[in-house]
Amino acid sequence: MAEKSKSAEEQIPENIIVAADHGRLDLVTALLEGGADPNTVDEVGTSALHNAAKGGHWDIARLLLEKNASPRIEDGNRRTPLRLAVKEGHERIVRLFLECDPPTTETKAEASRHLRVAASFGFTGIVKLFLDYGVPTLGANGQETALHLAAARGHPDVCDLLLKHDKSLNRSLWSRIAGPSLEVYDEDYLGNMPFAYAVEKGHEQMVEIFLRHHPELSKSSDRHNQLLFHNVIRKGNIEMVRIFLNHGADTEMRDKYGRRALHEAVTVEDMGYITGATEVIHLLLAHGAIAEAKDKYGSTPENFSNNPKTRMVLRNHAAAHSKGDSLPTASMASAPPPEYKLSQQQET
Repeated sequence: MAEKSKSAEEQIPENIIVAADHGRLDLVTALLEGGADPNTVDEVGTSALHNAAKGGHWDIARLLLEKNASPRIEDGNRRTPLRLAVKEGHERIVRLFLECDPPTTETKAEASRHLRVAASFGFTGIVKLFLDYGVPTLGANGQETALHLAAARGHPDVCDLLLKHDKSLNRSLWSRIAGPSLEVYDEDYLGNMPFAYAVEKGHEQMVEIFLRHHPELSKSSDRHNQLLFHNVIRKGNIEMVRIFLNHGADTEMRDKYGRRALHEAVTVEDMGYITGATEVIHLLLAHGAIAEAKDKYGSTPENFSNNPKTRMVLRNHAAAHSKGDSLPTASMASAPPPEYKLSQQQET
């Protein structure tokens, strides 16, 4: 075993780039003391700092930076050491790079790309580092933001962090006029806000986080101008429907056909291709959905159902609603006719 280890060490050439890749601080130190250039690159543009960043070798990265290795050097794929450290999730090395070379006005666009990479992988700590250095969260018109990526890929902690940060910003008047005032309202090139991806992907925890920060999103639509609340109902996701309702979703919101949430729930139940639709109907009714509400063609939810049980539930709910949910009271007895009173007196 010792011989194998020794032979493996002997196979590592005295090359600073390879030494950094293997995490050999001793060799890197000796090579630098021997006059090796810390910025030397191989045939594909990889430097020792690239390999240290990618491999998570913090001591080597720090040493190379102390010896004036460039943190901005790009390899043949245009990747900087910082980008590799971000992609691999090496938070400590990302912190080191940001401390040594903080983002400037000229480099914040590149830093914003790193932020999006970190968000897409769910590296909350790295996202926070970039936010602490003032890296912008809003991108160019139609560009995916970090919040879009975190929402689509299911990273609730990153979403929560970005939403809190979003609220803390005071953007200029021109920024508010020229585009969305907050990242949460930014639309990508498809026309979707980040919240739409959280709903579309079925990420219940993230939907809860978005609505906790911005309850008004319960009224929002997707790129096809379809209400997201109605989309959730069509999928029969009872837990997500409950989350929407708990955050004040309006059961009487109408789509372009005038249909409400109850119309959608009854329709999907009748089609029979999802489970949970019947439970959604009862949940909507419990939250005040109007059973006799009509769409733009005059149809009520009952008109969309072929289920006799559902029809009776809707019918009974509508009847109770029209009477104010009160029990029917007995009518007053009419006065007896005069002849009845006369016969009673004669008997006595």
